[in-house]
Amino acid sequence: MYRGIITGLGMRGLYWLDMVKKHARCEIVAAVEPHEASRKRAIEQFGVSPSMIHDSLADAVTAVGVGGKEGADFVLDVTPPSVHQAVAEAAFGYGLHVLGEKPLSDDYGVCLQVIEAGKKAGVKHMVAQNYRFSPGARQIAKTVASGKVGQPGQCDVRFYMPWADAPGSHYVTQPYMLINDMMVHHFDLMRMILQRNPIAVQAMTWNPSWGWHVGQGSHSIVFEFPDNLYATHVALACSVGDYRDYNGDWRIEGPEGSLEWSDGHIWYGHRHRTETPTREEVLIGAGHPAVDDGLMDEFFDAIEQDREPETSAADNLHSVAMVFAAIKSAKEKRRVELSELG
Repeated sequence: MYRGIITGLGMRGLYWLDMVKKHARCEIVAAVEPHEASRKRAIEQFGVSPSMIHDSLADAVTAVGVGGKEGADFVLDVTPPSVHQAVAEAAFGYGLHVLGEKPLSDDYGVCLQVIEAGKKAGVKHMVAQNYRFSPGARQIAKTVASGKVGQPGQCDVRFYMPWADAPGSHYVTQPYMLINDMMVHHFDLMRMILQRNPIAVQAMTWNPSWGWHVGQGSHSIVFEFPDNLYATHVALACSVGDYRDYNGDWRIEGPEGSLEWSDGHIWYGHRHRTETPTREEVLIGAGHPAVDDGLMDEFFDAIEQDREPETSAADNLHSVAMVFAAIKSAKEKRRVELSELG
């Protein structure tokens, strides 16, 4: 049984607390939350014991210890992105593994620093890119890798959602939150499904007249990958129309046909005029029905097997780079090569 300290008892932290309670391989033995309102809500509405909650990670470590049968093994970091570095490096100092919420940081230079700190500490540092662990995502990645459509040449993703509509939240008030917080999931999925990292990006962002985001709530982005592969991402975060789910709607084209992933189904199609038309469903294989279970199992497996987790901080840097390069492109209104980030 892995024993964790959770940092952050906001609504997302409470979600994670509930998820961990249902997982057979871990438990939360202490929490860190310096804000009184969040502490009070956790205690009164979610039954968190006041004795579990501490003002700092140092206090939590003092209370429960590190390692052995009773001490903590890892930190579950559910703080805002600007705090991730401080939490991770403090945890590394105690020899604790870290499973942190995405994004890795809101600053690319900080991402590089915290990755290096984790390597020096010799611990596992994993970013919670949980979208990767859905059965649908695993299946379409497997199908692309099988050569079903040949070498992919184009990938198109569409996302329409009434996203982050709680007035006053940082999702609404800060710039580029749609790309930085939400679309990092899709960018990370692109990398997994296509098994490539992009080399350049061109992005345009804007706000519709009825939008509720202070930052840009809409965009059209083109990523350029090696081997003449291009991926587009179009999003409207203030949609009041019909929508599917948070995975978005995907279409991947290759010389042998297309794959569509939408609303929990994957379809293969081949309709060139010279051949018999084909449209068939690709059955989604078994997997973790709860994506966060798959994420946590990967984290604990990596610890037990002493290997890098699939979404390690070092690997996730490629996904975060897509975010920062897209934002840079939107700001500077030009094509940006990812190598420009340093």
